[in-house]
Amino acid sequence: MLHYYKLFWINALNVTGRSRRKEYWYPILMNILLYIVISLFIYILPIPTIIEEIIGWLIYILVTIAMFTVTVRRFHDVGMTMLIPIIIFLVTFFEDINNFINLDIMKIDNTGLDIVFVIAGVIYLVILIVALVISCSKGQKEDNQYGPNPKSKDYKK
Repeated sequence: MLHYYKLFWINALNVTGRSRRKEYWYPILMNILLYIVISLFIYILPIPTIIEEIIGWLIYILVTIAMFTVTVRRFHDVGMTMLIPIIIFLVTFFEDINNFINLDIMKIDNTGLDIVFVIAGVIYLVILIVALVISCSKGQKEDNQYGPNPKSKDYKK
């Protein structure tokens, strides 16, 4: 598991090539475990709020970028483009910017806008479900346009 987490960080800025399911899911598990440990650590120790927020945002940005790139490589492994990971990344990015500057768009009283947000939310949920299914799918056994099969004996990381 640590081997795949190391690969996750080594390839944090790499959107080329392919990633196996293990290269995708082990880092997710490790990030969840580290998040729990760090949260407990912050809860126990009296860390000033500003330091906690700065460190939290830095970790969040680094993990988000690395997760985006490993998701792109995971999609490449099943022979798909990076369109869905880009959509997910952009929606997440704009939502985070919205939360960071405390611009609550949902407070606007406009029924037409509410309908647009509901439809966009449903579409985004469908995209997330598709991404989950793709992330759980087996990669293509043969080489594809994104590179050789990461399971092959000749594959070099």
